[in-house]
Amino acid sequence: MFIYKIIRFLKKRGKTLANKLPSYFRRYFLENKKFCIISDNCWGSFTYQYFDIPYNTPFVGLYLFSPDYIRLLKNLKGYLDLEIRFIHPSESNYKDELIKNQTFGTYPIGVLNDVEIHFLHYKSEQQAKEKWTRRVSRIDYNNLIVKFCDRDLASEEHILEFAKLDYERKVLLTAKSYGTQVEIVLGNENGAFIEDEWANYLETIKPVKLFNSFKY
Repeated sequence: MFIYKIIRFLKKRGKTLANKLPSYFRRYFLENKKFCIISDNCWGSFTYQYFDIPYNTPFVGLYLFSPDYIRLLKNLKGYLDLEIRFIHPSESNYKDELIKNQTFGTYPIGVLNDVEIHFLHYKSEQQAKEKWTRRVSRIDYNNLIVKFCDRDLASEEHILEFAKLDYERKVLLTAKSYGTQVEIVLGNENGAFIEDEWANYLETIKPVKLFNSFKY
């Protein structure tokens, strides 16, 4: 009887276990599992999901336009200590871009002083605020991994500024080389900026190896 119960359990859980097994092995080989990702887009979300690690950051399910993101990084704690408030899309500095991308009015936009947070995968301001506030409290400034890519109005100046920022652990993903020591030029990208970031990131490097190369 006990054996049959185990078999039934494995049949019910088989799909879940099969899905989680690769993440378990990836996580097993990680030397540090408490990293806190600061990211300009959903790369952070995908990374936590890839390793099946709880979100230790508020930077999930959202994105920032590059001018705002670089401004944020120059005073990260100062900005994150502010209470987030929300604006109508018509008040956004990137209204024209939102209309161009057909995303105007489709998600909440939060602001931290002069920095806009675009909550792309959130249904309401209330949901965005609750999750943002809760996850900000989890930030470990001693375990930061700061990521940037060449999308969302990134200029060469922004990319070079990011490369010079005083963060120990940085990930800079680009479609072409800018001559910096921190950049990772993704394969299968032939345009002026990255178009298929996550897929080509996985094609180009091994995340476990990259994360284990960071010093803490």
